[in-house]
Amino acid sequence: MTTTPAAADPRRDAQGRWLPGMAPGRKPGSKNKTGVAELRKVQSFASEAIAKLVERMRDGDMGAVRFILEYTLPRGGRTVDLGSNEPNAIMDAATSGEISPDEAARLAQAAKTVGDAAELKELKRQVEELELLITSMTKR
Repeated sequence: MTTTPAAADPRRDAQGRWLPGMAPGRKPGSKNKTGVAELRKVQSFASEAIAKLVERMRDGDMGAVRFILEYTLPRGGRTVDLGSNEPNAIMDAATSGEISPDEAARLAQAAKTVGDAAELKELKRQVEELELLITSMTKR
């Protein structure tokens, strides 16, 4: 009976997949040296590229203007400073016309998401506290 390549290689499992830490090549999380070197080379031209882009923008190149605006303005709209973290601040800004109804909806959703995350963090803390309490009671 002949052996399969997977069976002959102790670095592989029965299905022929590499076992953890046994795959050839770069180690997990290591940087690609060529990519890092190329990135540094490109970054060295950043100030020249920005100067050229500003020059083209000042000459009226609408593509350059659009590029600058796309990469400098926040995605999805403008930044909004409500001046308060109170939930009613969103409603007050919407009713006074400082922000649009769409912006109010997005801000309300963001506030809800942040609140949900804080609630989850608190629940996690409580579960950990209960686990410690149960562990200490079972050791008695």
